[in-house]
Amino acid sequence: MSKLILGLDGGATKSHLVIFDSNGKCVGISSYGPLNHEVMSGSYSELEARLKEFIPRALYDVGATVDDVAYAVYGLAGDDTDAQHKKITDAAEQVGIKNYLVCNDAFLGVPAGCPDCVGICVINGTGFKVAAIDAAGETLQICGLGGYSNDYGGGPWYGMKAVGAVYSSLFMLGKQTLMQDFLFKAFGISSKEEMLGEINKRIEESSFNDIEINSIAFKAAALGDGVALGILDQSAEQYAGAISWLAMNMDFPKSKTLYISLIGSVNVKQPVRIMHDMIEKRVRDALGERPVQYVRLDVPPVAGAVIWAAQKAGFDIKMESIKASLAEL
Repeated sequence: MSKLILGLDGGATKSHLVIFDSNGKCVGISSYGPLNHEVMSGSYSELEARLKEFIPRALYDVGATVDDVAYAVYGLAGDDTDAQHKKITDAAEQVGIKNYLVCNDAFLGVPAGCPDCVGICVINGTGFKVAAIDAAGETLQICGLGGYSNDYGGGPWYGMKAVGAVYSSLFMLGKQTLMQDFLFKAFGISSKEEMLGEINKRIEESSFNDIEINSIAFKAAALGDGVALGILDQSAEQYAGAISWLAMNMDFPKSKTLYISLIGSVNVKQPVRIMHDMIEKRVRDALGERPVQYVRLDVPPVAGAVIWAAQKAGFDIKMESIKASLAEL
C-alpha cells in the first residue's frame, strides 16, 4: 500500500518538494531550480526531463520510489492555459506516480491558507494573480497577463508608478508628491536632471525591480500623500474586483465564510496596510455583509500542495505539523 504523499511548488527561479508519510511526519524536503517551462530553452521536453530527474531522486533520498506515493500535487508556474496544462500534465505523467494533480502554482495558496481547500488566493509579489478553488472543487485563475489583464499590482508595478508620478510632477505639470524625496534618496541623486540619467541607466541594466523603489508609494501613502494613495487605490480596485467576481461567479455559498489567502511580499511583508484596507472596503461594498476572512500566509506555498495531496489520499495531516516541518523554508 502506498504510504507517502508528495507536494511540489515549482517556480520560475526555485522549487520546493516535500514528502510526508501517512502519520503526518515529514520525511523529506528537497530544493531545485526552475520548473517553469517558459524559462527553459527546451520548453516542455526540458520540463519533463527535470521532473524525471528531480522527483525520483528526492524519493530515492528517503528510501522510496514512485510506487510508494499515494498522491502527489504538482503546482507548476507556467500552467496558465488549457493547452499548457495538457502538455505539462503529459510531462508529469512520465514521472511514474499514478495518482497526481497538476495545477498552476497560484492555486497552492488556497489549501495553504483556507480551510477545506476552498477559497481564493491573492498573489501580490513579483507578479499579480488571483486564483480560486470553490466548494465543488472547480478551479479558476485570472489576471497575470500584465497590461492585457490590467494587472495593477506586483512589486515592480508600484515602483514603476512611483517613478512615473515623480517624473510627471517634474516634467509634465503633474501633481507634487512626497514620493520625489523618497525616490531621490533611493536613486542617490539631488536634482531632476540627475533623475533622467538614473532612469535611463536602470532601464539599460534592468534594475528597476528594487524593494526600496517598490515601497515608495506605500511610504508616501502612509504620510497622506494624495498621489501615492491614488496609486494604491488603483491597485486595490483591481484586486477587489477580481476577488468579488470570483466570489460571485463560482460556487462559494453565501452562508459560509469566504476565505482569502494573501501571498507575496507586498501582501505578507509590506508593513503599510492602507491598500489592504482599501481592498477590504471595496470587497465589502461588492459582496455586502457576506462573511469574509483574510489570511496572510505564514507558510511556504508548498504546504498547500501537501494539504491538498493529503486530502486526496485520505491522510489526516494537520497544518501545524506541516508548518513546523517547513519552518526552514
